[in-house]
Amino acid sequence: MGGIGKTTLASSIFSEISDKFDGSSFLANIRDFPTSRGLVRLQKQLIFEILGERNINICDVHIGSIEIMRRLRHKSVLVILDDVDQLEQLQALAGMHDWFGLGSRIVITTRNRHLLVSHGVDYVHMVNGLNDGEALKLFCWKAFRNCLPTPDYFGLSLQMVDYAGGLPLALNVLGSFLFGRSKAKWKDA
Repeated sequence: MGGIGKTTLASSIFSEISDKFDGSSFLANIRDFPTSRGLVRLQKQLIFEILGERNINICDVHIGSIEIMRRLRHKSVLVILDDVDQLEQLQALAGMHDWFGLGSRIVITTRNRHLLVSHGVDYVHMVNGLNDGEALKLFCWKAFRNCLPTPDYFGLSLQMVDYAGGLPLALNVLGSFLFGRSKAKWKDA
């Protein structure tokens, strides 16, 4: 589901452990690159971010896949493929386990679990929404700049949290929108 925090979680993982690898790459919003020309661009970006090589001669997706495998198969890498929505994207950027060296980790975010199964991903983690307590705390940080609502906004805050259904993006947007607004505006919202 969109807005549940997949990209935020992947970004946090990347920040925490990327320095433990020979190289790393975070390819964001892959769904925005559906064409073969877009995939070639992502293949070049992947190689550049890991090896620092700029002028890579890749003329099509097939050659790009070969270059990734040839250049990275002996490197321990962390690759984040964010917001993948087509099997061809996975095949072009992380085709097989042997494309990367021992100890490598490929993290894929997607809204389509079947895509991961089709690609033969080893482990799938489903991200869940926030529980009521976590949701209220996140909402309050955005709406009040505090971890708890003011007493006169408590009931309205619970309604907003219930409405957001545990989705962090919705809680962020609602809380930020309602910050500093009157009770009347809250009720309208």
